[in-house]
Amino acid sequence: MEMKKRPEYLQRFELHMKNGEVIEYFEDYDLPAEKGLLGDFKNGKKKFLQFGDMIVDYTIPFDQISYIVMFGVQKAF
Repeated sequence: MEMKKRPEYLQRFELHMKNGEVIEYFEDYDLPAEKGLLGDFKNGKKKFLQFGDMIVDYTIPFDQISYIVMFGVQKAF
């Protein structure tokens, strides 16, 4: 099994939910836009955004996101 290369830079987003929550989300900066968060949100083929780490997994319904704010790029932590 091939290990996934860790991204060097991350794009930061804030997901503003209909219930007032704000969720911080990061993705690989080198990921093509149509394969990333905004592409998934725009094309409507996926119903959920799923992400997490070794401890916690999140599943967020796209229809519960009011809007997305995109911030600058930062070096991966």
